[in-house]
This record gives sequence, C-alpha cells and structure tokens, in this order.
Amino acid sequence: MLPLFVMGYLYLNRISGNHYVPEEINMGFWGASVAFGGLTAMILSGLLILINAISINLIYNANEFYERNSYIASLLYVVFMSFYHSFYSIDGLLIAHTAMILMIFQFFRLRQNEDGRAAVFNGSFFAGLAATFHPPMVGMLPFVLIMVWTMRPFIFRETVLAIVAFAVPMLYAYSYFWYTDQHLVLNILEKVSDYYKEQTDFFVTSGLFVFLMILSVVSIRSKVQKSSIRLKKLINLLWLLMAIGFIYGMIDFIFFDQIERFSFLMVPLAFFLPFAFTHKKLSGAASVLFYLTFLYSLINFFF
Repeated sequence: MLPLFVMGYLYLNRISGNHYVPEEINMGFWGASVAFGGLTAMILSGLLILINAISINLIYNANEFYERNSYIASLLYVVFMSFYHSFYSIDGLLIAHTAMILMIFQFFRLRQNEDGRAAVFNGSFFAGLAATFHPPMVGMLPFVLIMVWTMRPFIFRETVLAIVAFAVPMLYAYSYFWYTDQHLVLNILEKVSDYYKEQTDFFVTSGLFVFLMILSVVSIRSKVQKSSIRLKKLINLLWLLMAIGFIYGMIDFIFFDQIERFSFLMVPLAFFLPFAFTHKKLSGAASVLFYLTFLYSLINFFF
C-alpha cells in the first residue's frame, strides 16, 4: 500500500498547493539551480521516497530489530516525511537521505571479528556522497568515524580508509563545482509558502514525535536489556544519526528560519519508533499517537 500513500500525498499537495514545487532545485555541489520541471521533480521525489521507505524496512527486518517481520518502519517514514518539502520535489536533501540509508546498510554489515574494510569503505563513500548533494553534511565525517568505531574496534587502516572513501566523492563533486563555476546556496528553500503554517506544523508534529519517542525509548530500554551486544551497537549507531539530524535541524531553524533539515531525523526515527508498537503495554498509546499524526498529515493540506 505504500505507493498508494505516496501518490495520495502527492495528489493532495497538487490540488491544495500546500508545499510549492520549485522549477529549479538545489543539488549542492552538483548545482545550486538544477531545472527539472514541477511535475518531473514531483514524480522523482515520490519514487525516491518509496525507495527510501522500502530500503529502511528491509534493513530493519534483515537486522532483526524485532523477532518477526514488521512493515511499520516504512509507513512511519512516508507519513513523517509528508510534512517536509522534499517529499513533493526532489532535491539534494532527499538524495542525501538515500545515501545515508545506504551508509546505514553498509555499516550494519560490520561484524566484530570479520574483515570490515569493504563495508567501511562503502559506508563512508555513501556518507561522502550525501555531503556532495547537501554540503553542510561535510561536518558529518567525525560522526562517521565514531560509527565505524562503534561497530568495530579501532583499526588505523580502516580509519584511514573511511576518511579516503568520504573524500573521494567530495573531490569529484568539488571539481565539477569549481569547473562549472557554480555558487553554493546553503538555505534549502528560496521561499516558504506560509512561514507561520510551517512553524505550526513543526510544533504540532514535534509534540507528537516527542511523545512517540518517549514511548519508544521505554520500549528500547526494555528490549536492550535482553538483546545481543550487536543490537546494542546498531541502536548506538542510530543514536549518532539522531544527534546529526538534531544538530542540522537546529542550525537550519536558527540561521535560516526553516525546518527542512529536521527531516534527517526521520531516518533514525523510522527505526526507533516501531519499538513503541511492539511493547504490549504501550502499543495502544503508540497507535493513538500515530493515527493522530496520520490524520493531521492529511487535514493540514486544507488549513
């Protein structure tokens, strides 16, 4: 049903004009103003949202966050991303989401006593690729190294490999950026359709997310006490991603009066929040909060 959810949100935005779809989009070092056309940008964003959601769910089930397969992680990502402009028009930020998910997939392959060079290189490469489409993520490199050290013991060669892998896509992207004489634009949106409505959406959804996160944390603590060391490492890696999303979101909010970079939080939240639905005592409250969020995501198109 995920394609139906994605198409439904795109259709509601199309008829309501709630989130404007710009003709030119920001692709970071690959071009500050890339012309796609409104309809093309919308279709591509819908496809990428769908790919991201399914990928998150595959990673969630493959790494056995829950005893049996669950499909709520992908649904949560789609519903929560519907509050952000990137859902309705492809841009560098949404492509950075995809690269981050690929990074998670690679780092989750790391094992304590196995050769991890390939996964370290690939994961760091995707992190660097994310930074080429969203340049502020260059500052993510220290977090990438900490993620590697979280999953593996410190090995100097792997650390150097991670730095080199992160730098490779940056080198190509910056060469293109310099050769084509591009200019760097740090604010994500040239304008916001209705700034005060954006703020209202942010505060309402933040409240719902916080309550869901509180329920999830309680469930995670209960789960971690009985889980393997490996699952604890995976959860710690996701906490690092939460920190990254929060830092970038706050910078975006303070310096640009926008909330778009808070969307980075939606990736780790899609892994964390399902825990609230698997806890016997908390699942009812989590379901109520989710349905409230889903209902608000639909009716806010018409405010």
